[in-house]
Amino acid sequence: MELFPKNLLEILVCPMCGSELQLEILSPELRDGVLFCKSNHWYPVINGLPKILIGELRGNYSDFVKSYDKWFTSKGLQPAEHSSERKESKQVQETFREKWMTKDVMGISDSSPYKKFMRNWMLRKYGWESEPKFEKALSNRRMILDAGTGLGREVINLAKAARQSSVVGIEFSDCAASAMRNVSSLSNAYIIQGDLLRPPLKEESFDFILSEGVLHHTHNTEEAFRKCCRLLKIGGEFAFYIYRKRGPVREFTNDYLRNIMQKVSSKEGWEIAERITRFGKALSDIKAKVRIPEDIPELGITAGETDIHRFIYWNFLKCFWNDGLPFEENAIINFDWFVPEHAHRHSEHEIRSWCLRNDIEIVWFNAEESGYSVRGVKK
Repeated sequence: MELFPKNLLEILVCPMCGSELQLEILSPELRDGVLFCKSNHWYPVINGLPKILIGELRGNYSDFVKSYDKWFTSKGLQPAEHSSERKESKQVQETFREKWMTKDVMGISDSSPYKKFMRNWMLRKYGWESEPKFEKALSNRRMILDAGTGLGREVINLAKAARQSSVVGIEFSDCAASAMRNVSSLSNAYIIQGDLLRPPLKEESFDFILSEGVLHHTHNTEEAFRKCCRLLKIGGEFAFYIYRKRGPVREFTNDYLRNIMQKVSSKEGWEIAERITRFGKALSDIKAKVRIPEDIPELGITAGETDIHRFIYWNFLKCFWNDGLPFEENAIINFDWFVPEHAHRHSEHEIRSWCLRNDIEIVWFNAEESGYSVRGVKK
């Protein structure tokens, strides 16, 4: 029995030492196993899901060890001790676990309006335009990575568009288990619970990588970008989306509210997100326009006519509202913006310089108010 195919096992490495991982199947019925390296670093495979995390991000697997005590004793392996390494990302890991497991089919289920909303936006902002053109863009790609997969939404889209390929989604929060369930009907889709900044993957393993709105949620966006570039083969393509730095008032509000919402309880954080969402709806309901007579570059405000909601939204406060989405899905988008400890914003100059330093030749660069969607090929 295989827990996952040989071509996936061949690209897995230990994030501690970089050596190859071996797989021991402990229970075919439960689909449990252990991945271990020559240095005796080990990682559980629970119900078919490899959990390849280290330090503070690693789970507590003492019960797992007890269940297979004889095997662990025979190998001389002990439960790994927790450390404070990468502690700054533990809050982000827990935030995204809560965000996605609150609504674990958001963007997946056909009943979720967010699914159509996101798919249309993805095709447009990356320049693919339509599903046939998206499929054509992936036609010669064989190993594909979704870097920061969440619930597996983009793994599903990639696996359906490139049925000739193996599509791997990596996710560091516990919603990786939900992602695995969501992609289970696709024979070419796989999920790994792992960290983009310590990826358990061999360098130059993939010929297409997508990272949709994830890099800026790591403690260092450029480092996460660089790690993804190392996983890409020469001639492979990297598609990614990164938040855009806004004017000073909006940036102040971002940081001010983020500082509050990260310190309160989860319940209080959701309540604040819901209040912001109701405010966004109230502004949207006004259906009025404002005309800005000229640019005010000092505030990042540009001339032109826009509706009141979008004027406030882009220049003063992110208060997302879309009439096509139910209230709770609007609220999740606002929660996602303010609660994670890391939500960095960057300039076009920064992103272009990262591509240059990592030998990524830009073939598509789309700048929107919210952020930058880029596709580049590794030279």
